[in-house]
Amino acid sequence: MLDSSPLVPPMPPLLSEGAGGLRVLAALRRNGYSAFPPRCLTEPVVSLRALGRPLVLAAGPDSMQAILTSDAGHYRRMRVGQRVLSPIVGRGLLVSEGDTWRRQRRAMAPAFTPRTVPVLAGHIAACAERGCRGLDTDRPVDLFSAMRRLALDVAAVSMFSLDIGAFDQPLRDSVTRFMTGIGTPRPSDFLLPPRTPTLLGWRRARFRRQWVALIGRIIAARRTPGPAEAPRDLFDLMQAAFGDQDGGTTSELIDEVATMIVAGHETTASVLFWACLLLAQSPRWQDEVAREARDKDLTPDGAATSLPALHATTAVVRETLRLYPPAFMSGRETVGETELCGHTLPGNAMVLLPFWMLHRNPALWDAPAQFDPQRFLDRPDPPRFTFLPFGAGPHVCIGAQLAMTEAVLVLARLLQDFALTLADHRPVLPVGVLSTRPDHAPAFRLRRR
Repeated sequence: MLDSSPLVPPMPPLLSEGAGGLRVLAALRRNGYSAFPPRCLTEPVVSLRALGRPLVLAAGPDSMQAILTSDAGHYRRMRVGQRVLSPIVGRGLLVSEGDTWRRQRRAMAPAFTPRTVPVLAGHIAACAERGCRGLDTDRPVDLFSAMRRLALDVAAVSMFSLDIGAFDQPLRDSVTRFMTGIGTPRPSDFLLPPRTPTLLGWRRARFRRQWVALIGRIIAARRTPGPAEAPRDLFDLMQAAFGDQDGGTTSELIDEVATMIVAGHETTASVLFWACLLLAQSPRWQDEVAREARDKDLTPDGAATSLPALHATTAVVRETLRLYPPAFMSGRETVGETELCGHTLPGNAMVLLPFWMLHRNPALWDAPAQFDPQRFLDRPDPPRFTFLPFGAGPHVCIGAQLAMTEAVLVLARLLQDFALTLADHRPVLPVGVLSTRPDHAPAFRLRRR
């Protein structure tokens, strides 16, 4: 008989209730899942100060709706995001604002419309086939690394028609080095004026030079002539919008390619890892996904047709996004004095939006700490501003549909081929820095079905 007891994954402790703003900012360097006090679950707006600067924590649906949509004009993206992320994404879509952002978004939008799903599904299925063939059933497997390799392959093939090949290890090593080191936000990133020189700034500039060189080599490889019938892809759209008139490489093209590579694989790899971890501890739902996938055609030719029928798999992915959203937090700054849920915020106030707390609020979700995909099956969708794995408003994730398609198809294919169990039973805790990563990569055992 299957274990029917609810799975409640472990979580790191919250910040102490009386912590001030500086402790919040310091805690963000270590783990965004431990950087907020419990009252963020009950108060839509928590006002603090950090070295005299206003810091606002907004974890309620009403406050998030106001900041992201209805009053979005009163807020701008945090300049700390540009300071922290610019070494790896430059001035790309993740950090840009105003007319620049609108031009970037407009240029890339055609690659992410619903009509592209059949083509993308075929690319994803082909990558999933290769990834599954490379998994070992004779010894424990590091699925965190395996999912990162697979997601990077998907991003390269689906967006750039590129065999990532020799670039795989340098890319993953560079992203890991950045996200676990110089990319972790420090209190100084929030509090110092943007152009203040620091040792950390020098280290980020050095990383930037090395990273730009790597992305330049990838662009050069992508430009190598291929078959005449090769389909247009995201790179072609970006080349037309951001390259120079002679087809040369501009800094803007480098930034957008880097943004799509990083955002296109890191977040989906995170979702796939956490889904595998949850299913390895939930035999009932693992069997449900495997049963659903068993008779589906998940080959490159059949994946797009099978996708709408993967209801349980989609529910597992959505529940994983609720518990472990890759973009666990966002941030804004007030442009001028504004009202937020009855609170007056001064201009230039820092505003943090912890999406993960919204997803675990007991006033909004039944048994929010439990892994329960049933909450996304045969029920109305949750209210819009209680579930924001891809954000909301003008800056909602442009690749949300691609990410969902990839996560559902890869997870279904993996469970179609393998049964998952954990070889390492040490509790795995989420660590939120730039995305939601595990505090360690547990070993899995795979048994071929």
